[in-house]
Amino acid sequence: MAKGMTGKILHVDLTDRRIEIEEPGELFYRRLLGGRGIGYHYLLRDMPPRTDAFSPANVFTLATGVMTGAPLAASCRFAAVGKSPLTGAAGESEAAGFFGPELKKAGFDAVVFRGASEAPVYLWVTEGRAEIRDARAFAFLETREVEDAIRSELGSDKIRVAQAGPAGMRRVRFANITNNLGHFNGRNGFGAVMGSKNLRAVAALGTSEIEFHDAESLRRTATDYAKTFRRNPAGEALYTYGTTVFPEILSAAGGLPVNHFRESALEDASPLGGDRYNELLLKRRKGCHACPIMCKRVIALEDPVYGVDPRYGGPEYETIAALGSNLKILDLRAVAKGNEICNRYGMDTITAGMTIAFACECFEKGILTAADTDGLELRFGDPALVLRLLEMIGRREGFGEVLAEGSARLARRLNLEDADFCLCVKGQELALHDPRIKAGVGMGYALCTYGADHMDAPHDPSFVDPESFSFRSVGVLGIHQPMPATALNADKVRAFVLLERYWRMLDSLGLCVFGFAPRGVMPIPTLVECIRAVTGWETSLLDLMQSAERGSLLARAFNAREGFTPRDDRLPGRIFDPKPNGPGAGKQIFSPEDFAKALQTYYAIAGVDPATGRPTDAKLLEAGLEWVAELLARDSEAPRTGPRR
Repeated sequence: MAKGMTGKILHVDLTDRRIEIEEPGELFYRRLLGGRGIGYHYLLRDMPPRTDAFSPANVFTLATGVMTGAPLAASCRFAAVGKSPLTGAAGESEAAGFFGPELKKAGFDAVVFRGASEAPVYLWVTEGRAEIRDARAFAFLETREVEDAIRSELGSDKIRVAQAGPAGMRRVRFANITNNLGHFNGRNGFGAVMGSKNLRAVAALGTSEIEFHDAESLRRTATDYAKTFRRNPAGEALYTYGTTVFPEILSAAGGLPVNHFRESALEDASPLGGDRYNELLLKRRKGCHACPIMCKRVIALEDPVYGVDPRYGGPEYETIAALGSNLKILDLRAVAKGNEICNRYGMDTITAGMTIAFACECFEKGILTAADTDGLELRFGDPALVLRLLEMIGRREGFGEVLAEGSARLARRLNLEDADFCLCVKGQELALHDPRIKAGVGMGYALCTYGADHMDAPHDPSFVDPESFSFRSVGVLGIHQPMPATALNADKVRAFVLLERYWRMLDSLGLCVFGFAPRGVMPIPTLVECIRAVTGWETSLLDLMQSAERGSLLARAFNAREGFTPRDDRLPGRIFDPKPNGPGAGKQIFSPEDFAKALQTYYAIAGVDPATGRPTDAKLLEAGLEWVAELLARDSEAPRTGPRR
């Protein structure tokens, strides 16, 4: 068995409380790398077609990558994978922090859940063993209380807890999973999947050391990285601001979502910016497992209205835009409080904010009235309203019951599924990066198998300046020509395919993009050397990217089996509107026809049937996934189980 992994996968059937251990062998890891690849393997292979996401038959996996737990910056992530209750598609969500490395030290690379418990339970994993324990006493408590209760019951504050919050137990469709209260598997609603299984949490503690092929080489690289990463402007910015610098940067470029994407800049974005954040909120910086970047924010705010609990961490860019600028709220105190509420209940801040924004626009247009909203006047720019709605969603109370289903289902309820201002793809709300200044991000939103997400590929501005570190770093991928951020030509599509595969490789390995080029500062060849040092594999960048691509093919095959087609790979109409304000205001950046042509080029390069969306048999053969072609041939098409938009 190669190093860097335990070689053991835990299978837990919550219905009959059966626990088994699988040892799949080194080739399994070599071909999938871990994380999302492992999760999609079990999801497609073992879940019956067209199963509802809340069915006990949904196969839900928490999986580390082969690099998770390495003593190296940004090597801590794990994936949650299953059928998403928000989209009905194959879903994934990666989280950083400490839970992934702890799960490995406790003896397992992944946990695969099937079935559902009759009463709330949690899984306790330690020293190569697992036990299902009663969680009824704290099933609907908030996340901090549950973490404290589990640690107290098991007798150690070193235990790492990954949990669904009370929103997940109430099946809020965008409920997330939190570990250590400040790290999140945020998108796709996997907290709700845990809730549907009556699985309140997974707790892990281990003392076993992860073995590495060349630990001394890793130590030297890690030490050098810690000493030098801040010499690169990208590394210094991540340390100083995390992602909180983006409101001002994007507003200046005309790409900050404001007023439900009806505007793209603020006259003055500094009240939401990084310097104001550091002055008003920042208490200290903290890092994830073995990571010196310390991009996470610990905040402190004593305020009679907006006071926050520092254990829940501080808002990052996506939250600042989702609960701030896009709702026309320019008070960071209110954003920080909204972030805390979401983290107490366990809810994705992106979908929460975007769903509220959609409802506010519906109210403006007279589609919703006070009779529909418990008498509430849904207006942009009202912090008290947003905080109240977040509490109502987390408890599924009143109009919060409607909002807890997300934008796409609210749109379906109002016969607005095809409305230009329903800002969803495959049922998941857009993240807070405007494709009108980042065409590749728009492609990522449309093509991502698990709905619109800003983590599908590196963002276009990184590849505009030929002298930048980001651009020069991707020459090893075969990208040698700079590209305008708004281009949608063949060069952009070719680059997007390569960059998408590379980022999926990082996800599969359990690596955070902030550590490695082009977003971080470690060069790609150095990363490949680190992977060799961890595993002992004689591998290459090409080999690793092909392994990660298998996970994407499995996800796309799952979606095709569930009834998704390229008709679902589309952007909301608002994104094709002329640029609302900021640089380029009044211009249509790209047309629907240009976008459709780019997608057709993508399908051809990626080996995707442009009519059905399934991987071609030739592509599956190239990847060694003939069993997937046989499975797709056996399972007939049937109506989808998720919303179209």
